[in-house]
Amino acid sequence: MAQNDLNQALQRMQAKNITLTPQRYALLEYLYTRGSYVTVKDICDALIVRYPHMNAMAVNSSLHVFERLGLIRELAVVDTSGRYEAAIGS
Repeated sequence: MAQNDLNQALQRMQAKNITLTPQRYALLEYLYTRGSYVTVKDICDALIVRYPHMNAMAVNSSLHVFERLGLIRELAVVDTSGRYEAAIGS
């Protein structure tokens, strides 16, 4: 199911002519294979091995694009950093 949801997200990006970089793909894949909300720090920690130059600013930028496209949603929690999860299929 997660792979199908990821494919739908990728199709939506393609339909909107959003560039799919390897880092964005890895970020989407990470979000769509997780079963729960994650923080930017969780994402950076998980992807830093594959993409050593990935940082919180780049992740936040991609998350903003994904959220605008309806691919992810942010859980607003007071007094803590944002938490994100996949939106398609949830």
